[in-house]
Amino acid sequence: MMKALLINLFCNLLLLQSCNPEKQKMTQENFPYMVTVSAPEEYPIEVHQGYLSNGLKDLICGVPKAGMEQAGWHGDGSKAGQGSNVIPSHLYLTYVAYAEKKFYTVDADLPKDKILQLFRQGFLVQDNSKQTIVDGQEHYEMVPGTYDTFTIGAAPGGIIVIWLSGNHHRTEVCRLQAKEVFVDKNDFMGFTDTTESQQQFFDELYKITVPDSIKAEITKSGIPFGLWDKYREKFNYRFVLNPYDEEDNFTHNYYLYFNGEADELFAKDLEKNEYLSRGIPYNCTYIMKKYSTEIFFNDKEMLEVFNNLKSKHPDKPIDIIITPTFMYNDMKVSVKCEDEIIPLTKYQVKGVWGG
Repeated sequence: MMKALLINLFCNLLLLQSCNPEKQKMTQENFPYMVTVSAPEEYPIEVHQGYLSNGLKDLICGVPKAGMEQAGWHGDGSKAGQGSNVIPSHLYLTYVAYAEKKFYTVDADLPKDKILQLFRQGFLVQDNSKQTIVDGQEHYEMVPGTYDTFTIGAAPGGIIVIWLSGNHHRTEVCRLQAKEVFVDKNDFMGFTDTTESQQQFFDELYKITVPDSIKAEITKSGIPFGLWDKYREKFNYRFVLNPYDEEDNFTHNYYLYFNGEADELFAKDLEKNEYLSRGIPYNCTYIMKKYSTEIFFNDKEMLEVFNNLKSKHPDKPIDIIITPTFMYNDMKVSVKCEDEIIPLTKYQVKGVWGG
């Protein structure tokens, strides 16, 4: 009798655990994801061959060959049917960098434990099916979510950055270094063309794939090698709303950073008004009580201002201050550290909506 009761109790405990989504998420080993490849818009690349493998070097899935990739350093590339639910331990990838007229190869281990930890940690997302109205404001129940895309970014100089992304969240996994390698252009194209040399192949694809404005910049100043590593530097800052009526506040913001990461903050997090360590902002959507706005930042200006303040005010946090003009017709942006305030001039306000 006692044995039967113990068995029944054990089974009930297992059933309770299986019904607890938080418990499941923290112990789950397999997370489905799609694999994509991206590159800066101005510096397109194309995959020659590649794959993800496990610790035994067994194939997990291929890296998609979806033509020219230039989704932007902050964007995911084309989903071309490659993915898995097994955590990868190794990446092999060979690709052509059209602006550099080179092939690169990266053959490196991945931080499997970190990838698994990020999948397990995930983030909270709002459940749009569970909405309530409090004091005229919409409120949603928050439920656990996690990443669903594994993106390999390739920037000039053989810089490789891996991100996990999903539902307005994007987190860097690691940075790798690819090496220049020789690949016969006939192997890359899949057929033999004896009328075109290797250099002619590079020159012709350079003309076709690289934007004219970037060709002019490369001719004038060369390719800005190292820029994408500068993007990866993080600063301790927050966004501050400075409304003229002193009653408005942020309610739900989306942030996209030049380092390729992204996140969103809901009212509870925004109320904390915390400083967070992150890359310089690229594109941010600010949602307030009645209005919303979208602002694009300039990378050169932000790097200059942030590095200047970091040098003059070591270890001090920074405020990016968003100030609506009268009737919310526009937004003014400045950066403040201690008693120093620097108005920004190169940002772009895409629009202001609501009212």
